[in-house]
Amino acid sequence: MEKTYKVESVYTLKAPLSHIGESESTETFLNTISIRNGNKVEEVFAYSGNAIRGAWRDAGAIYLLERLGDIRVPKKTFHLLFTGGSISGNQVVDIEQAKQLRDVFPFISIFGGGVGNQILSGKINQTFAYPVCLETKNIIPGNREAIDYTAQEISWRQLTGETNFTRTDDEKDRLGDKYIYKDALLLESDKKAKKEQATQMRYTTEYLIPGTQLWHQLELTGTELELGALVASIYTWAESPHLGGMAAKGFGLVDLDMTIDGEPFLQIASQQLHLEDKAEQSKNIYDQHLKNIYDQYLIENKEEFAKLLEG
Repeated sequence: MEKTYKVESVYTLKAPLSHIGESESTETFLNTISIRNGNKVEEVFAYSGNAIRGAWRDAGAIYLLERLGDIRVPKKTFHLLFTGGSISGNQVVDIEQAKQLRDVFPFISIFGGGVGNQILSGKINQTFAYPVCLETKNIIPGNREAIDYTAQEISWRQLTGETNFTRTDDEKDRLGDKYIYKDALLLESDKKAKKEQATQMRYTTEYLIPGTQLWHQLELTGTELELGALVASIYTWAESPHLGGMAAKGFGLVDLDMTIDGEPFLQIASQQLHLEDKAEQSKNIYDQHLKNIYDQYLIENKEEFAKLLEG
């Protein structure tokens, strides 16, 4: 039976967050949107809900493939799982095929995708993730235990900083006693031919400072099995809970406090995941479903499994 789950998330930045909106020469700036704040219209940082969904989708696809025995899938299926796929031919609506896909693959059901010649819409509706700050007082709900409301006395512009990086010329770099030049490996004896010094470029990135909190809300209208698919996606994402880009440079690490229908659902603290009973239960239902898929399709009928994913 389907129901609508109201999921609220509070992310606490443990590292700087980069989420690029505009760039200018060697500078990149945080993404912003316009909001009404009383009798003023102001710009405020906003993290795209689509970016959150994309990260969870990637993690959920990995979880699915791992639980199905680390199976290898063709390129078309890979794109369906990780990017939403595409359609070919004249678009049609095949209700029976859509129902079968949703029944067999709740992961695809909640995130959506293009399969064969039809599009399956996802089941997640969501907001942007807004910083807890002065400008978002009228957006962020009150009385949430995980939110530090003292931050509503601070403008979001005080919650930003800038840092500089150096990028070495891509055409030439040092590697041990050898050089890489335009993808050609030059041995020690060839150095005389390329004596130019590698050039470096400095660039600046604007970031949201650690300690800032983001509030995000989504609604999922689906079954407990589909809720379990969402939990499984977050379960894998929690192995490296990062938002935004440049995780390799030390950006984007977060803690997460998530509630469902106002009740505690799951938490990530110091990269450790804790599932409350309801989250654990729905994930167990999903895990059993994946075991059934493995038994039914991958052992008994691999061809039918491939046909389902390819539409």
